[in-house]
Amino acid sequence: MNNRISELLNLNDKTALVTGGATGIGASIAETLAAAGAHVVIADINLEGANLVSSKIGGHAIETDVTDPASAESAVNFANTIGEGISILVNNAGSYHHAGSILDQSHESWTTSISINLESMFCCAQPAAKIMASKGSGGTIVNIASVDGILPCLGTGYDTAKAGVIHFTRTLALDLAPHRIRVNAVSPGNIPVPTLKKMHNGEIAHFWPEDSSETGLMGPMMKMRSNNIPLGRKGETEEIANAVLFLAGSASSYITGQNLVVDGGWTLI
Repeated sequence: MNNRISELLNLNDKTALVTGGATGIGASIAETLAAAGAHVVIADINLEGANLVSSKIGGHAIETDVTDPASAESAVNFANTIGEGISILVNNAGSYHHAGSILDQSHESWTTSISINLESMFCCAQPAAKIMASKGSGGTIVNIASVDGILPCLGTGYDTAKAGVIHFTRTLALDLAPHRIRVNAVSPGNIPVPTLKKMHNGEIAHFWPEDSSETGLMGPMMKMRSNNIPLGRKGETEEIANAVLFLAGSASSYITGQNLVVDGGWTLI
């Protein structure tokens, strides 16, 4: 292979902070970036899970509450002590636990969903951007949004937050362009992560009331869309990680402010 081509996905000596990297999509992202040569720091409220993944990939872990600005900044500062300092931030942490109809949702549930899925992006991106800008060598931020931010699906809080992530990405890209910091998003489609599998198999309690109010969000139309993915299958966590790798490396050097939808055509229906 031509050396120039192989370098396009080479992250040697880069330091990447991945939030929510203890399980699912986040764990796959951490593993993929490490395989590309990056020093990976996993920031997760689940320190035990973060340690398991970090030990597997030879990375680092730090207990982090991404909704707490001080905790998020501590994680960014820690990542900046590794290698040549933080140059990649993957804002992956999020939660779809607060789903369902607005007829059932409390105000606390709404604010919690917005905090975990949207406000956390700011809490992590601001300190990371300040460090990247001060170094003058640029950097990359990848925010994990969702197809739910494009087409309503799970619930008012979650869907609204993910739509906010997409526009936050565009705004941040324009804001940070003079500093050569690229900002993009990835919107996963139907990806059966381990936590959802356990819920559907009855191994853990449902995240939303099974006897909740009738809602169009989780009704027949949404189920029909989920069962008719044009490529004929659900996605794998590794396929989301591959998209993040592309946006984190030099292969995407002229791409910023974009939302890369990885859904097998889910949003076409």
